[in-house]
Amino acid sequence: MKEANTLINIVIFLQFFLLNIFGGPICKTGNPVTDDIRRIDELVGNLPSDYKIQIRYISKVPNVTDTCWLHLTVPEMSFSLDALSEKFAKNSSNYLIIENLHRILHGIHNCLSEDGKDYVDESEFNCEKSDLEPKQYFNYFNEIISAFQSAGDSSPCDSEVVCRMEGPDTEELQTGLNRFKEDCPHCGTVKGHLPTILIATACTVSVILILACLIVQLLKHQRRNSTSQGYQTDIESERQREENEKAVQFIAGNEDSCT
Repeated sequence: MKEANTLINIVIFLQFFLLNIFGGPICKTGNPVTDDIRRIDELVGNLPSDYKIQIRYISKVPNVTDTCWLHLTVPEMSFSLDALSEKFAKNSSNYLIIENLHRILHGIHNCLSEDGKDYVDESEFNCEKSDLEPKQYFNYFNEIISAFQSAGDSSPCDSEVVCRMEGPDTEELQTGLNRFKEDCPHCGTVKGHLPTILIATACTVSVILILACLIVQLLKHQRRNSTSQGYQTDIESERQREENEKAVQFIAGNEDSCT
């Protein structure tokens, strides 16, 4: 496998050498691919063989130019290299190699952005979140470099590229939704009756508030009546006392007359 990787790197380097002589295929400002790609084998050798590197893998689509494929793969590979570089010290050889590879991708991205076209059509690619081993990962990197080296003005990208996810994220989400439905068989029924439940709840709260207001008004009315009745009772008692006093005075006056 190491010999195969080395052969791939040699082929890419020869492409780079020839293109530096005769000019880049699609880049008007020169070929951004440098001989730093020769250090990929060194980087792969520094990483454990079972080490996993995360990237959103994008498959090629028939009848769509590699240039369109590059519009998606170059940014994705750049993001992935950024995440990978954060795992190493900035003064380490691994970090420096990754930074140089990232610089190459940045140059390719600038070349792809030179056209500035307004696309009408769309090209859809299948994207899958993957964890690749170092050899697989950098073989994918080399495939991107080869596609750029072989791309030319005769095969431009004439459509907007779209990434359609079909990876573990989508599957896990759908599986989680299905499991939730299985654990809660009545959730669909409850969801269907949710508007009715909300309306009934609002009506119940309204009725409770109205009854509470009526009860408060009734209590106030009873308290007012009790106060009024007490006041009337006091008046009657005072009137009765005055009448009793008058009767006593009348009786006493009659007795004095008789005497």
